[in-house]
Amino acid sequence: MDLVMLVPSRYAMVVRIDMFKDNKSAAKGEMTIMNEKGSHDKERLFVAVPVPQAIRESLGNLSRSLATEVSFSKWTHLEDYHITLQFLGDTAKQDIPALIAALKKVAAATAPFELSLEDFDTFGLPASPRVLWVGLGRELEKLNALQNAVTTATLPLGFGVEDRSYTPHLTLARKYRGDVPYKAEFVEFSEVLRQKREHLSSIRHWTVDGLVLYATRMCAIPMYENVENMTFL
Repeated sequence: MDLVMLVPSRYAMVVRIDMFKDNKSAAKGEMTIMNEKGSHDKERLFVAVPVPQAIRESLGNLSRSLATEVSFSKWTHLEDYHITLQFLGDTAKQDIPALIAALKKVAAATAPFELSLEDFDTFGLPASPRVLWVGLGRELEKLNALQNAVTTATLPLGFGVEDRSYTPHLTLARKYRGDVPYKAEFVEFSEVLRQKREHLSSIRHWTVDGLVLYATRMCAIPMYENVENMTFL
């Protein structure tokens, strides 16, 4: 019998328990632990628009302050801020070069465009949201076109397209755990945001000039690792 153990590692572990009566080790309750075959040959990937350092730092400072007023289980590390274009999931390492080549073609056909940070919003139940995020503005039609180009380019490589509509956003926190039902006013009218709103307004616009292929490292901080940068031409 095989049992899969979840351990703080990039690799799953398989525990094999020999149940045969004539096996002396089984009688002593011994177990054999091995790496799950092939688990290290895959990467958990997604494609995203990166966020400039100045904005990441400002949002990180804002989030640390908001965390003292609004209770969420996990606040995004400032190095992990991004705007997802497509989640790809577990991908064989041998397939990554072809994926990068397809994404580079998308980048080469894309011109830089402008984005801005806008209002706060949530996903999930209004009283107990699972995600707190910042919306985007300015040239959203170009961002949507980029997202469509990415999913079109990866489709022949076996990557599926989500059924739900694309809602571009930047995740700040996950899993509300407050003692009272969540209200948008907790963030919008917080003293922290009032103090920092002017600074955020001064740096909230930026030019998008590329996309990134990221790998997820579940137990690492920060959690996302840059696999490949692709600059627009």
